[in-house]
Amino acid sequence: MQTLIYLFVFIADSAGSLGSFLSDRTAKVFVAGHRGLVGSAVHRKLVSLGFTNLLPRTHAELDLTRQSDVKSLFAAELPSYVIVVAAKVGGIHANDTFPADFIATNLKIQTNIIDAALRACCGSVRKLPFLGSSCLYPKYRSTGVALLSGPIKMCQAYRIQHGLDAICAMPTSLYGPHDNFHPENSRRCSVVSTKRRPREQSRWCCGARGHR
Repeated sequence: MQTLIYLFVFIADSAGSLGSFLSDRTAKVFVAGHRGLVGSAVHRKLVSLGFTNLLPRTHAELDLTRQSDVKSLFAAELPSYVIVVAAKVGGIHANDTFPADFIATNLKIQTNIIDAALRACCGSVRKLPFLGSSCLYPKYRSTGVALLSGPIKMCQAYRIQHGLDAICAMPTSLYGPHDNFHPENSRRCSVVSTKRRPREQSRWCCGARGHR
């Protein structure tokens, strides 16, 4: 998965080499959202590379929307690397139907994790890659380059003000194992992959201005 390449390149040392990261396979790595589409792929890759100190937490064990729970995890475990791939996700229909739920939940998750990483004892967190979404792009832009004119601010702000080594990447159109395949709430690639010769198929995002 290309996403994994982006993540590991960011985690590389200042010389651009993966040597320091890959040689420290006993480092504590917290993959927030390790049961989701991207998170499970990252977790499997780390296991295959021989990392022995991963910190998997299910939702029952850790509610990422609760600030006190997240702070307690960081205080107890002192992770060296934090990979943020946890989020409430869904397709266009789900986002249109429950916009407040998506915004509130995801703001809580990212704020709790990034702030806890900053305040972890002894500055334990060395790197924090955060995965965004193609939904963050503005609806209409006159040029392709303009799509990237509104950078995601939270990691940038914590890096500028506090020196936290955090960055945001935006993989798009992902699908695969552990994705959401619900016929109404999933994304297009996921739901189409579950259909076999459907007589009728509703399509969202046809590309025409003003149409879904």
